[in-house]
Amino acid sequence: MRQSILTFAILTTLAAFGCQESGRKASQPTVQSQQSVSSQVPQARFTLPKGYTRVTLPPGTFGAFLRRLPLKPAGSDLHYYNGSIKQRNYDGAVMDVDFGHAAAEQCADAIIYLRALWLWQTRQYDKIHFNFTNGFRADYSRWAKGDRIHVNQRTWRCWYSRDAKEDYSYRTFRKYLTIVFTYAGTASLEKELMPITGKELQVGDVIINGGHPGHTVIIVDKASDKAGHAVYLLAQGYTPAQEIEIFNTWFVINPQVKYLETPGWTFRGNYARRFR
Repeated sequence: MRQSILTFAILTTLAAFGCQESGRKASQPTVQSQQSVSSQVPQARFTLPKGYTRVTLPPGTFGAFLRRLPLKPAGSDLHYYNGSIKQRNYDGAVMDVDFGHAAAEQCADAIIYLRALWLWQTRQYDKIHFNFTNGFRADYSRWAKGDRIHVNQRTWRCWYSRDAKEDYSYRTFRKYLTIVFTYAGTASLEKELMPITGKELQVGDVIINGGHPGHTVIIVDKASDKAGHAVYLLAQGYTPAQEIEIFNTWFVINPQVKYLETPGWTFRGNYARRFR
């Protein structure tokens, strides 16, 4: 394990506070979006800034999946996991997905959920794996074959044992994610992602500051103009756990600019990452 057992215990406790608001500093510009009330996917819901067109995404890719995620009707309330309303008549978009209904489902878990769901739907089972804060690797392929993960709450030692029958159903997949949500966070997710050193970002790339607290958002759409300037739509989970929201803003993002201000968090440093 990469970290000590004591560190894991402390960080697991701190994970519950992983997406607290960070101080803000002016950074990169944004463009407000106008929404089509009847549109139920990001690709159709958010209109583009003048002079921009959406980039082409090959069918079946993670980016194409994110662009067509189902949305609740325009103007839906944004809810916390306990049913209370975070924002009434939310002016962004609320994803209509199976996430944000339990206290453990926070910002990093929203990214994990979306990535894992695409891999599960496309049957790329061997690619579904995430690390706990202590470095333990949780493999869905083992889980689906019947191996279950156990965690000693006193020592934080983790291990597998064959406790169930082979099962690739959504119900079993979702139980796998629940244990990942409990023991992973921004600190562990950041280490799994590949740093982006250039200026160009893709749909599916992740903006993250790992830590305690830390925060993360994900790019769910991209458009560019004839000069090659790009703008991006961002989605996030948060703390306390909530439904996944998409901001009603097209962001200009240059990873070489070390500040990026988003609602509730200003990202600093080398924040741009990509799934390997």
